[in-house]
Amino acid sequence: MAQRFGHQANVVVIDDEQSIRDTLALILEGEGYQVRTAGSAEDGLRLLEEQRAHLVVLDVRLPGMDGLSALRIIKERDEQTDVVMISGHATLSDAVEATRLGAFDFLQKPLDRDRVLITVRNALINQMTELRRQNTHAFEMIGNAPVMERLYREIEKVSPTRARVLITGESGSGKELIARSIHDHSQRRDGPFIKVNCAAIPKDLIESELFG
Repeated sequence: MAQRFGHQANVVVIDDEQSIRDTLALILEGEGYQVRTAGSAEDGLRLLEEQRAHLVVLDVRLPGMDGLSALRIIKERDEQTDVVMISGHATLSDAVEATRLGAFDFLQKPLDRDRVLITVRNALINQMTELRRQNTHAFEMIGNAPVMERLYREIEKVSPTRARVLITGESGSGKELIARSIHDHSQRRDGPFIKVNCAAIPKDLIESELFG
């Protein structure tokens, strides 16, 4: 996922605690992300002016401008930049306000390494999905008729889930293309896309082979 944007995904960490900045940078750089850090909202916003980020990890409580004010500015400048809020002293109203302003998630300190990585990955997956949705070639299929629009919505609906999906249709109707689109938009997109010749599997075994 650190390479999903054609280069290293760019993350900015804004926190007034040096130890938090260093720890997050160590964790994220260890996974291949490009990380820049700032100790205040003002410095973080300057970093974002110099170079946009795919993701911002932003503390709620900061000296000077607070994190919620910074979140508002970040989303006004570039709504596609996802923001993960972090705090050790946040209230429920802080979390609600952060969500209203467009934060992707809200993590409580002390931060858990695995939770941080999962949240960052999910934010970037969400961003990629949205960018693909806006791209006219998102699913490598042609057509904007109502039936195709419904198909696109169905693909978007099932892709994030772990549900088994059975695609039916006549030969040449694009079943494999739809299956590949679902795979490309799923959380398993970095894994292999495996095609199976169903005609080569005995009828009494095909259900167990495909669905376990």
